Amino acid sequence: MTAVQVDQSPTVPVSMARSWRLVSAASIDACAPDELSAADVTVLDLEAGCPDELKPQGRDAVLRHADAGHRVWIRANGATTTDWATDLDLAASHPNVEGVVLAMAETGDEVRASLDACGKPVVAMVETARAFVGFSDIATSGTARIAFGTGDFRRDLGIGNDPTALLHARSQLVLMSRGHDLPPPIDGPTVVDDADVARTDSVHARSLGMTGRICLTHTHTQVVNEVFAPSPTDVHAARSLLASPPEGYAGAIAPRLAHARQVIHRAGVFGIDAH
Repeated sequence: MTAVQVDQSPTVPVSMARSWRLVSAASIDACAPDELSAADVTVLDLEAGCPDELKPQGRDAVLRHADAGHRVWIRANGATTTDWATDLDLAASHPNVEGVVLAMAETGDEVRASLDACGKPVVAMVETARAFVGFSDIATSGTARIAFGTGDFRRDLGIGNDPTALLHARSQLVLMSRGHDLPPPIDGPTVVDDADVARTDSVHARSLGMTGRICLTHTHTQVVNEVFAPSPTDVHAARSLLASPPEGYAGAIAPRLAHARQVIHRAGVFGIDAH
């Protein structure tokens, strides 16, 4: 099947990407063009979303879409699997495969080996208790960012999907990422295709300090892009504050000014302007 041609949106830096649209590589041809172009990053899944019998077909689809001019990432199978080397070779082979989301990362050596194998950015997907124990090693391995694999993490620990059950883990990822000079982490996905649920989940993740999410549907992508970007009202307020800073204790005002500068910067990256 011929790959769908898509007009690619301007590249958003990995450190700031909000929506990470995860699509099974084996079914990418069925996606509508706007579903691919709307996300900051499109990730073609060669791991859990691509059954073993479909992995060769999925890899062919990755190359076909890269040949068609799509800028994509792949989610590679874990470094301890027999598919890992094949996935990393694929990532290294095409300039339009821009990076790798490494599933089931548990050690820094796995990330370093992946970086050596593909020569491209690697986002480590933290999905197990063992990964949390070894987080400092992963964080100092050269990973571009951390993604939270919430489904496998819940399975590993036998915990539920209630936000409070994952509150500590999410907060730890934000804290440890900051402590190791990494960008804020990418949260796991909303499983149900419901815009209201996706918005609630996204607002919760943003309140904890995360700045992006994995998205399973086009609806999720649209919600995540909105929630994790400054609104025009935010931009207007930031510009007003910077144009006329309040008088008073500098130690209290400085954080507000720094936040305003961050808002302006993010708005520029995402093409948002004040009305």
